[in-house]
Amino acid sequence: MTMTPNVALYLALCFYAAGTLAALAALFTRLARTQQVALGLMIAGFVTHTVWIGSICVRTHHPPITNLPEAASFLAWCIFAFEMVILLRYRVHAASFFVYPLVLILLTVSAVIREPYALMDPALRSGLFTSHVLMSTVGVAGLLIGLSFIMLSQLQDRALKRKTRGPLWDWIPSLNVCNVISYRALAIGFSIYTLGLLAGVLWSYRTTAELMDLSVKQIGALVAWVLFAMLLQSYISGGYRARRTLFISAGAFVAILVAILGIHHA
Repeated sequence: MTMTPNVALYLALCFYAAGTLAALAALFTRLARTQQVALGLMIAGFVTHTVWIGSICVRTHHPPITNLPEAASFLAWCIFAFEMVILLRYRVHAASFFVYPLVLILLTVSAVIREPYALMDPALRSGLFTSHVLMSTVGVAGLLIGLSFIMLSQLQDRALKRKTRGPLWDWIPSLNVCNVISYRALAIGFSIYTLGLLAGVLWSYRTTAELMDLSVKQIGALVAWVLFAMLLQSYISGGYRARRTLFISAGAFVAILVAILGIHHA
């Protein structure tokens, strides 16, 4: 049975696209109303996105984790869920300029790349495997949220040093808030991601008697883990404002993309 995007997925994409455009428009209008409209559209997309994920689970009888479209969709769902938690806790809209486009891109991947619906391979029917994928995905979502606030912190710091007001100025919170959120998101995401990787190593050893097979996705995941560990260490040591933080962040983002796209070729 071929994986065909259904009405719920297309509807979610439309809401996410409209919400992303509205959020970007807020950069020019600088009106809170525009940002509120964007949020409303994204929440509508999130609801229909949840229906889409539910349809996958019902038809395959397993979490949406076994191929690239499912993984990209679930990661997008987790990222927006993290964004909503932060919004409710800190009332910060600034991350939407990074988060909304990322959610839209990931769900577009789910619509464009078609892979078959299928019951889970008996070899994958393991609590360790399910824990590995779920924790890794949730961890990555938290880490990507952390990266978005690192970018906001760097932009705010640069604007303050240059004494200029860029288009994001009205939306970016204080440096202290950006740093607190980025550190907490990185710490929580890294902890969950690490547990997910450990579960994956244990599952691999149990099924193949090898710790890793060094596939594209595993190399990407391991490199991402090292780079995120470096980012977290920079926060602990107080060196997170150095320019190298941007390069490490960019490398970590690319490594995560490699790991995600590697699912398609596993």
